[in-house]
Formats: sequence, structure tokens, C-alpha cells
Amino acid sequence: MTALALVAALLGAPKAAAFSISSPQGVDVASWQHPGGAAINWREVSASGHRFAFVKATEGIGYVNPFFVADSKQAQNAGMLIGSYHMARPNSSATAQAAEYAAALATQPQPSLPPVLDIEYAENLGPAQLSAWVREFVTEIERLTGRKPIIYTYRYFWQENMANTSEFSDYPLWLAAYENRPPSDIPGGWNHMTFWQRADNGVVPGMVTVSDVNLFNGSEQQLNDFSAGIDVNLGEVLTAGIDLDAIGGRVAELEALGNNNRELVGAILAVAAGALAIGALVAVAQSQGIDLGPATELVDRVRGLIASGDLPVPDLQTMLQTGEYTIGDLLILLENAQHFAEQIG
Repeated sequence: MTALALVAALLGAPKAAAFSISSPQGVDVASWQHPGGAAINWREVSASGHRFAFVKATEGIGYVNPFFVADSKQAQNAGMLIGSYHMARPNSSATAQAAEYAAALATQPQPSLPPVLDIEYAENLGPAQLSAWVREFVTEIERLTGRKPIIYTYRYFWQENMANTSEFSDYPLWLAAYENRPPSDIPGGWNHMTFWQRADNGVVPGMVTVSDVNLFNGSEQQLNDFSAGIDVNLGEVLTAGIDLDAIGGRVAELEALGNNNRELVGAILAVAAGALAIGALVAVAQSQGIDLGPATELVDRVRGLIASGDLPVPDLQTMLQTGEYTIGDLLILLENAQHFAEQIG
């Protein structure tokens, strides 16, 4: 333990009051943000107020993001704190995936944020099998890197596919929750988020496509301390509202995305069953507060998933039956289904 870490441990790290306009914001990127090989202007990203960047490193076995090293170096050179993540594919060895991720991390400039396990695909594994897989991965990546990893997930996946286990609540949480206020219904026994992915359609200067945008639950100094391995007490569930427009990065529909998704899910299932014309889905989405453009994008995604046979009907039926998930949770599920069908990127 360093002298600085010892002082923090003895005195107690300050708590973050809430996500606020001073909360460091950041992006996470993969090859999707490089359509046609287009570059990201990381100096523009940094100048727009983004303080950290998670760059996809690996997925499953045998895939390394071809932009991982360049994005990491350029983001760091632009003054940003960098991180990385591994996209889990639980149908193959967790130990082997951790090893490939650790090897990729050895090529990333330092210092960096802790490694991240992105777990949002079940690949036909049940909750007990998935928990065992996650346990194996986080244990191995911590052994290989000496750092406690962050777990990235979203509510529907953790509650339904992981049976809402609280086994991993000692690991930092990065939660995807597309809505206008920090969510209070955090799964898995966690009492706070370390990072909050608040939207997937942020318009960020320096990028030719939209990007996932995130907030850190604390101050910039606490973010630096967290990256350095110093214990940071980020407090408990945060419910205070914040002005997301003031934080930067235009994001549409967040108020609507926090609404219950039951009516929209029911309409999608009706379309899949042939009981509703897909064109009518636009009107249903608009009735839920989604503007015409995003509503049309949603319908196009549903149409494509139906055509390819990849619409996640059992998951949609679960969402309809439970009635406790948001439109944002639905969009994450549909986006994941599309990406899974398209494989890696």
C-alpha cells in the first residue's frame, strides 16, 4: 500500500454527494465508432469535456479490437484517463478469455482504469452457470493483473439471467441505464454505481458516429484516486436529478427512456406474432414519448431482427410479464440482440 493509500484508508475517503454537473463524464468506444476506418479526433473529444474513455479491448476468444491500442494512446495523449473492457462470451472458457484480455492490457498505455468485464450475453447458460463463469473470470483477471475488475451490465440481464445474485456486489459496478436521473433500482445487491452509462446515442465532438456516454460517481480527484487503486467511498444509492443537457453531449429521449416499457414490448410482440402491422409500432413508440426519428430507428431495428430470426422473443415475454423494466432496458436488449447477430465489433 502506498503512503497516499494508507492516509486515505486511515482518514476515510470523502463520499460523493451525488452525480452532478461536476461529475466527470466520459465515453466508451469500440470498432463501431470507426465506420469505414474513420478516425476519432480524441483532442476534440477531450476538449468537449470528456475526462475518461473506456476502449473495447477483446471479445470472447480470438478477437482484439484493431483500434484498441491507437485509441488508447491518442485518448491518453489528449489528456484523458483511459480504461478498457472485455466483452464476455460465456459459451467458451472464462480463464482463456481472461488470459487474452490480460495480454491485450499489456499493450495499453499506463496509468489506466481497472479492467472491466462486460457481461450482457447469456448464450443459453442458466444463472448458476453464468455466476460460475463470472466468478472464474474476475478471479483470473485479478490474479493476472493484480487489479480488482469492474463489472459492466444492465438491469434486465443481471436480474433475469444472473438471478439478481449479490455475490459480486463487492466489485465496482458500471451500470447501463438509459434514463434522465441516476437510477435507484440498482440490481445485484450493489448500493451504488461507480460508473453510469446513461445513453448510447450521445453526439460527441470528434466522432463521426454517436457514442455511449457515461458519468463517474464522484469528483475528478476521486476518479484519479480510483484509477490509482486508492479506496474511494462513493456512498449509497443516488437519486438526485441532474441537468444532463448542461453536462454536454446532446442526448435525446432520456426522459421517455425511463418510462415503463410494457406497452411498447407488447406492441413489438404483437408485430412478431403478425397481430399488428409494423408501421403501427411507430405510433406506439411516439405515444410513449419517443420522437419520430428515434421511433423510426426502433422500428427499423425490430424489423431487421424479425427478418433475421433474431428478435429475443423469450426475453420480451419476460419483460412483458414482469412489467418492471424501462424503455431504456428494452433498447439495450434489442441493441445487444442486433450486435450478437452481427457478431463482434
